[in-house]
Amino acid sequence: MTVWISRELGSQHDLSSFDCGKEPLNTWLTGQSRRAHDAGTARTYVWTAENSNVVRAYYSIAPTQVVREGLTRSQTGGYSVIPAYLLARLALDQSLRGQGLGAELLFDAIDKIVRAAVVGGGRLIVVDALDDDAAKFYLHHDFTPVKDNPHRLVMTIATARAALGIGTVSVSSDPASRLISLVFDTPEGTTVPVVLSAAELGTVATALESLNEPELSEDGLRAAIIAAIGRDPFHDS
Repeated sequence: MTVWISRELGSQHDLSSFDCGKEPLNTWLTGQSRRAHDAGTARTYVWTAENSNVVRAYYSIAPTQVVREGLTRSQTGGYSVIPAYLLARLALDQSLRGQGLGAELLFDAIDKIVRAAVVGGGRLIVVDALDDDAAKFYLHHDFTPVKDNPHRLVMTIATARAALGIGTVSVSSDPASRLISLVFDTPEGTTVPVVLSAAELGTVATALESLNEPELSEDGLRAAIIAAIGRDPFHDS
C-alpha cells in the first residue's frame, strides 16, 4: 500500500507528469503554482509517494473575503464582509482514481485551513467548483452552494472543525504517583492541562464521549470534567 506524503510545494517536486484529466488544473500546477507560492498569493501543498518527488495530487489555499450576498446568517455571523479561506484548486492524478483518495485529499486541505484559522481567524471555507462534477463532490462532503451560484460552495470553519474532530488530547503518566497528565487542545486554540488518577481518566473519557460535542469550548470542557469526577482538578492543590 502506497503511503502518501503531504508537504508544501518545493523546488524539488516534479510536476511534469501530473494529469488529473482537467486541463486548467494541470496547467495551473505546472505553469503558475510556483509563482503564486513564491509571491505569497496562494500556498500549494502536494502529495508524493515515499522516497519520490513526483506529484500525484495537490491543493492550493489562499486567504480571501466574501460578501454576505447569497449566504445565510449562520454563515456570515451577521457581518457584511466575511474573512475566509479559498480552496482555490484541488486535484488528484487520474492514476489514483477510484481509491477514495479524493476525500482524503480534501480532508488534508480542510485540516490545513482549520489549523490556520486558529492562528489567523476566518469564518468560511470557499470553493469555486470547476464544473458540475466538482460541485457534486463538494456537496457530498457537506459544502453548501451559495444562492444563485451552484458552483460556489461554502463551509463554515466551525462545521469543518467539528467534522474533523479537532480538539486533541496529549497524555503522559507518572508511574510512581500513578497519576496521568492530560493536555486538551480545544477548538478555540487554547490548551487545558489536567492531572487525573487512572480511574478518573476512564470516567472522564466516558463522560466526554457521551456528550458528542466535538466543538466543546474550554469552559464547557472544564465543566464536563468537574461534573464527571466530582471535584475541581483545575484548582485542587
